[in-house]
Amino acid sequence: MTDLDPIVDAVATVAADVPERLPELRAERSNADRNPSGDAQSAADRWFEDRFREALAPLDVVGEYASEERAAVLDCGEGYGVAIDPLDGSSNLASNAPIGTVLGIYDAPLPARGTDLVGSAIIVFGPWTTMFVAEGGAVTRYRLDDGAAVDPRPVSIPNLGANGSEAGICGYSGRRSDLPVDVRGCLDRFLDERTLRYTGAAVADVQNLLVDGGVLCYPRTDACPDGVLRLQYEANPIAHLVEAAGGRASDGRGRLLDRSPDGVHERVPVFVGSNPDIERVESAIGSTRDA
Repeated sequence: MTDLDPIVDAVATVAADVPERLPELRAERSNADRNPSGDAQSAADRWFEDRFREALAPLDVVGEYASEERAAVLDCGEGYGVAIDPLDGSSNLASNAPIGTVLGIYDAPLPARGTDLVGSAIIVFGPWTTMFVAEGGAVTRYRLDDGAAVDPRPVSIPNLGANGSEAGICGYSGRRSDLPVDVRGCLDRFLDERTLRYTGAAVADVQNLLVDGGVLCYPRTDACPDGVLRLQYEANPIAHLVEAAGGRASDGRGRLLDRSPDGVHERVPVFVGSNPDIERVESAIGSTRDA
């Protein structure tokens, strides 16, 4: 029992309602609004945001609440800073592809560095609902059953050999033609060795990474010059979880968790994966450009 348990338990309870509501949420495809970082905001995004805010903000251990769907940080009193992407992969709803949730728990005022994270979690709504929780330098995978986290199993990311002789995945966001030349060259070498995996939901990609090892790349592109993932509630929690599982996370120049934040909705380039693969990324692009 830790003081983070009320937060994890609240997230698991909300997640229990999601599978039953998914058919209804998939039917709600209105994207008339935009969230604070400029993405289309659907009725499903708003439903997830409302449920998680209602569950997390009143907790005694939560002092601040930040979300992809809120412009400003919500002051909840004294306690941890919770930053959440309530619905990751909302564009996957129409095609019945995986979606999920990303959560970071900071022991510092928001926005905060990734080194201030004391816990992180991802939830994946797939054939069954799984939750990966990083706390105390270790990662545990749970299956969520009627709001309860059951079947706990330790998770350790496979650290593949640098010569590409072992299985593993490679995934990247954006069109290949939009990638900077150095990133494109690095990815092409990975793709000669790895199996391509990209779902359109970071949580599902990260779940594949934790199982199979390899590398995931969310770089700057012409279409997304600052990167795709938001630092506070996507990139940092994912990096924290991957590191706790024995992998590495980088912004292309160095450790992602050491990066100073510049606002709650800041986007950053992200590279996460097995240690040798991230070393190859930094060697290929870290010294030649600003990630």
